[in-house]
Amino acid sequence: MLQARSAEEADHDEILTMTQEAFRKAAGGRSTGEFESNIVEATVTADPNFRKGDLRIVEAEGKIVSMMLIIRRQARIGKAIVNNAIVSPVATRVGHEKKGYCSLVMRNAINYMKQQEFDITTLWGHPWLYTHYGYSPAMVSPSVAIKPERCHTTEVKDTFTIQSYEETQAKAVTGIYHQNTVNQVLAVIRNPEPFEWKVHSPNVKFHTVIDKKGRVIGYFVISQTAPSGRNLLEIGVANTEACKIIFNKLLDYAKEKKLTELICPMSPQHPFAKFAYWQNAELRTTSASGAGFGRILNMTTLFDKMKKELESRLNRSEFCNKTLSLAVKTGKDTTTFLINDGEITVSTEREKADYTLEAPL
Repeated sequence: MLQARSAEEADHDEILTMTQEAFRKAAGGRSTGEFESNIVEATVTADPNFRKGDLRIVEAEGKIVSMMLIIRRQARIGKAIVNNAIVSPVATRVGHEKKGYCSLVMRNAINYMKQQEFDITTLWGHPWLYTHYGYSPAMVSPSVAIKPERCHTTEVKDTFTIQSYEETQAKAVTGIYHQNTVNQVLAVIRNPEPFEWKVHSPNVKFHTVIDKKGRVIGYFVISQTAPSGRNLLEIGVANTEACKIIFNKLLDYAKEKKLTELICPMSPQHPFAKFAYWQNAELRTTSASGAGFGRILNMTTLFDKMKKELESRLNRSEFCNKTLSLAVKTGKDTTTFLINDGEITVSTEREKADYTLEAPL
């Protein structure tokens, strides 16, 4: 009988090889699969949040045939901080697809995540696949497109330098990141630790922008191997001057590479996105190559953590002065919201409610 289990250290080399080959095939030769295998290797060897059970596998015929990795991170939902199990990557051995191995490892992992008291789980993947495991479309892919034919460089008044990222800059970079993502739903909480900002591939270039006083005022990360025009991984800016400097740098890069556009993944609330919009860049929202999915794992603990955020939203709505109860049923579990003049109590008691919402997960 097939069984899923947590991976042992002795399994790691086989998992890395299988993952790289699976993603190379899935990309039709457009990718080496190195990026995905690097995620696994970096997480299991260096991520201080990693736990042994977070790497799940299925074995058949004496070899590993499917795997999935859980990356432990806290994330923002408004002012609430919740425990998020990010699933990345998921892979099945080449030649062993469509045999139920992926389903087995996913269902096993969801049970494991619930036991580990995660509040939610998120992933990017095939729209037709992950709904089978209780995931629902929950995220889009917003971006900014810088087009050389319609964008122009901006005037920079102060002197600056651009250099490669150094570990001593981790605190400054972390502060800029949180300043930029404070209002972004599901933004990951990062710490000023070396692992959080370490570049795990020689093909990724991490640049920081330094002002005339020696302060880090921005950063940008570019992949040398990602598809042309879509190789900008992240941007952070502390002020308008940093926006100008990075915008000019990216526009010059796009012209040098003769790109029709350079895509910058970020939410429209990001200060660089707002700046780029007024420089004639395009703001876009797409489902990317797959779709962003989310699933609630422990509803009561999730909404308990979100109590203040929910009350804040409630008090800005037409329900601010209402008194009512709402029961949310997910399979065998029921969570009841008692709403009284803008205050919310989250309860697991099975009491009669004014309204009932059935949401099978």
